[in-house]
Amino acid sequence: MNRTLLIIIIAVIAIVVAGLLYFMDLIKKPGSACSIESDNTFFVVYYSVPPNETTFKLLMNNMQNFIASNTSGSLNLTFSLCIKKYSELDDNTKNVLSKYKSFPVMGIYTSKDLSSAKASSQLFDVNGRYYVVKENVAIGVYSYLAYYGVPILKEPKVLIETLREPHIQLNETPVVGSLNAKYYLFIYEDAWCPYCAKFYSDSMPVIENLLNNNTFAIVLKNLLIHPGVENIHRNITALYITTRNATAVFSIMKSIYAYVARGTDPSPENVTAMIKNVTGVSEFNVNLTVVDNIITKDIQEAQEYGIFGTPGFVIWNRESGRGIVVVGYTSANDLLNIVRSYLK
Repeated sequence: MNRTLLIIIIAVIAIVVAGLLYFMDLIKKPGSACSIESDNTFFVVYYSVPPNETTFKLLMNNMQNFIASNTSGSLNLTFSLCIKKYSELDDNTKNVLSKYKSFPVMGIYTSKDLSSAKASSQLFDVNGRYYVVKENVAIGVYSYLAYYGVPILKEPKVLIETLREPHIQLNETPVVGSLNAKYYLFIYEDAWCPYCAKFYSDSMPVIENLLNNNTFAIVLKNLLIHPGVENIHRNITALYITTRNATAVFSIMKSIYAYVARGTDPSPENVTAMIKNVTGVSEFNVNLTVVDNIITKDIQEAQEYGIFGTPGFVIWNRESGRGIVVVGYTSANDLLNIVRSYLK
C-alpha cells in the first residue's frame, strides 16, 4: 500500500476515534462541553440530580418569549441551553451562585441589558452579565410544573435539592430516633391526608427499622391542607410542647392514619381520646398563640421548599449538609434509592 495513503487512512481513523471518544464523554457528562459564560446562554446548574432537559428547553423558550414580549420585540434573543453540575463550574460562576441554596439554579448569561423587560427586577438577581432567576421564583415555577406532572429532574420524584436545613427546635419539633442519625426524614403532613396514611401503612415500617442503627431519624412537621383539621394539629402540637414525648406523638399519628386508611377522618374528640389513652393527658395548659405559631412556621417552611401538598419530604444528610425534596406519596424503596443514588 502507498505509504502516503496509509498515513491518510491512519489519520482519518484517529480523527474518527477521537470524535467518538469526545461524543462518549459528552454522554457521560451531559452539558460539560458547553460554557455558561457564552453570550445569550440559558444556564441550568444542578447539584447531584440531573435536570430534565426537555423541561428546561421549554422554560428557555418561555424566557425568550417573555423577554421579547416585555420589550415590545426590541430584545428578540435566541438562547442556547447549557446544563452544568455545580462541581464543574469555574470559581467565578461558583462565586456568583454562592448565595443560592436551592438547585437547579437557572438564569441567563448575556451582554444585553435585560432591565428594559417589564418585571425583570422581580424575576432576576443581576450580577454583571448574569441574570439569575430569583430562588423563590424558581421554586414556585418548579412546584407549579410538578403539580401538573411535568418532571423537573431526571429523578421525577425529586422536586429540588437544597442546602438549607429544615428548622429543628427540640421544644417544638418532635424528633423520633437519634439526633446523631446520618439522615433526617422531615415529613410535612396533614392528619386527614389519605396519601400520608398510605405512607405510614406501606413505607413507614421500613424507615422505622432504620432508626435503631442511627441511619435515620424521623422529624414530624405540620402542613395543613384539609379545612377543619386545625384543631387536631393544635392538640398534637400542644401534646408535644407539654410532654416533649416525640414517641407518643408518633404513636398517635399512626393511630390517626389507621382511621384515615379505613376511610374515616378522625374527629378532634377521637384524637383527644387517643392522646389520653397513650399518655394519660387530656388537657393542655398551653398558649394557643404559641401552638399556632409553630404550625404556621412549619407551613411556611414547607412552602419555601416548594411543598404545597402532603405528604412532603425533605431527606437531609446531616453529615454533608444537603437535602433532597420529594413531594407526594413515595415508597420507602424509592426514598432509599434516592438516598443511595444522590445523598451518600
